[in-house]
Amino acid sequence: MDTAAPVVVAIDGSPHSAETLRWGVDEAAMRGAGVLVARAYQEPQELTAWGWYPYLSADVPLDADARDSLASAVRAARERHPDLQVEGRLLHGPTVPALRALTPEAQLLVIGGGGRAPRLPLGSVTGHMAAHAECPVAVVRGVPDGVAHGPVVVGVDGSSASIAAAEVAAREAVMRSVPLIVVHARPTIAEPYGHGVQLPPVAGAEASPDDPAHQRATEVADALRSAEPTLEVRVVLVDDAPAHAVLSAAPEPQLVVVGSRGLGSFRGMLMGSVSNEVVRRASGTVLISRERGPAAQR
Repeated sequence: MDTAAPVVVAIDGSPHSAETLRWGVDEAAMRGAGVLVARAYQEPQELTAWGWYPYLSADVPLDADARDSLASAVRAARERHPDLQVEGRLLHGPTVPALRALTPEAQLLVIGGGGRAPRLPLGSVTGHMAAHAECPVAVVRGVPDGVAHGPVVVGVDGSSASIAAAEVAAREAVMRSVPLIVVHARPTIAEPYGHGVQLPPVAGAEASPDDPAHQRATEVADALRSAEPTLEVRVVLVDDAPAHAVLSAAPEPQLVVVGSRGLGSFRGMLMGSVSNEVVRRASGTVLISRERGPAAQR
């Protein structure tokens, strides 16, 4: 983790932005990083001599409200963490490309997830940034104004991306001084959209030590314990749909971590239904880990 790179917190002036900002600056403080508060603004397309957009004096810039909300957010961030380096930046143009341009040099993008609605898609900006940002993305939802004590949960499938996500989750759990729950889910059918074959049952702690899935999950957990001796790591091995398994691993997790690439159950975690379901249904924040380098571009 490059602590010199900033944590970018995207706000939009909505009531939920205060929650997003609060989570983002707290995360930056734990990481020892600076904060870049970003607010995008696009000129109205109807601004023509024949358009309906009302005429404003040249003394009142069209982006005045956006500038005011950005300045207010920067003040709130500095008041919450006076020792934190906080910068504000107004981005002109369409929101998605403007925010995406910040991500190559960021260590984390923090963006609001809005309310939970299991049958509704993600907001367009959140969905696009989750899929296309060039840094990890935290989708914030349901953050209490206080210290959360729930565990960090991560889904693993044996891929390099999921193992990287588990390492990220371990660091997050250590920073928060909470347990880490490592979830390995085997779906009960081979093909989720067809008539697959029932897999042999896996019963968590009662599973055979020779079971490859059990072995791999245990190896990941053992490696995390070796790297972070003070970290409490629990392993959950189930026959279940991956998203449901991750979201059922703890009643009130404060953070759920998923990999941006994967194999088997977790393939397409960013772009497919699993990612959408995790982000929509999670009671707290979802952190989408991102592999860097050539392997991530395949």
